[in-house]
Amino acid sequence: MKTNRFVQPGLLACLLALAAPRPAVAGLHIHLTYNPFLGSPPAPGIMAGGGDIQDIMQAAAEAWERVFEQGSDWDLTVEFGWTPLRNNLYGQEAMGAQGGDPVRIQTTLILFNNDPILTEGVEGYFADPTPRDNSKYQRYTTFEETVDKKKVNYGRVFSEATGDAAHRIDLLTIATHEIGHALGLDQAYVGQTRIDSGIWVVPTSPPKYRGLHLTINLGTQHIESPTCLMSPSNPGERKLITVADALVLSRLSLIDRPNLKDPTKGPQGQDEDQDSD
Repeated sequence: MKTNRFVQPGLLACLLALAAPRPAVAGLHIHLTYNPFLGSPPAPGIMAGGGDIQDIMQAAAEAWERVFEQGSDWDLTVEFGWTPLRNNLYGQEAMGAQGGDPVRIQTTLILFNNDPILTEGVEGYFADPTPRDNSKYQRYTTFEETVDKKKVNYGRVFSEATGDAAHRIDLLTIATHEIGHALGLDQAYVGQTRIDSGIWVVPTSPPKYRGLHLTINLGTQHIESPTCLMSPSNPGERKLITVADALVLSRLSLIDRPNLKDPTKGPQGQDEDQDSD
């Protein structure tokens, strides 16, 4: 938190300063509401790790708020909970209301499957008890793809899971992915008109990435790259928000100046937008 130092001439001025309303902080604000009446959590054999879905969702929301901490105000209310889902989906997002200027998704419902079919190699969910660190994963890898002759980060992936995370679908990844759908990759959202020819999302900012053709699958509302957060995940891995994810959603929902830094490098990490061309 930045603190401004100043000297007031007297006690009255100090009291007036304390009483003055503080300006609202711009950027994305995600408000979470857990609904326990949607359904019960999975059986202990399906979910391991000891973590709590509410804490996991909060960590996921914080990750997106960091990406869109600048720009115009955006309040998104997310109701979430457990329920059986068809087609063996691990999670599902359904838009509620949209509005504002520019029009953005304002409310959404995110459901987690409490009765998934465990296919070969999948032992269930990993509910991380400390979702703000990645200590259950031994390897971290970043991936780049060349798009229109520009190198773009398309993957920030933790792998080689240990303990309860091994062979399990990471709930933090699912939570962050589903919130991502609520930030623009939803077929009912009017911002879908910004998908050129039903194939590309073309960012207009930051300058380094202006005009790139980032390919998406209009049917699944996923980015066409297996390493992006906004694509399906595999057991034993954790995906973070990539530059490609941030660029697509910033364009669809018209929120500028996304924070493209690699979160594993801390607040002083190199900003991807400042790399040389």
